[in-house]
Amino acid sequence: MIISGKQIQDALKVYADQNQKAKPAARSQQSVSKRDEVVLSPKAQEFSQLLQKLKAMPEVREEKVAELTARIEAGEYAVDAKDIVEKMLGRTLVDRLR
Repeated sequence: MIISGKQIQDALKVYADQNQKAKPAARSQQSVSKRDEVVLSPKAQEFSQLLQKLKAMPEVREEKVAELTARIEAGEYAVDAKDIVEKMLGRTLVDRLR
């Protein structure tokens, strides 16, 4: 499954909107403090950790490339043309959603 950048941004926007709607009452009851403080929810912290791990991952999975290269060279790799067409069309549709 391919997830476009726009889909990720939309999901983050929904999450941010939900957090903003949930906190206005609490904000109005708080007294004015002398310094600002940011407190991340456990979900936001988890998201941040996962995002850092994702950024640390290589763009190309070398072991997968090596495996496929060996199978192609050995003549053991065969792909159904229908599968190729479906993936190409699916990717085109996802790109148009961006």
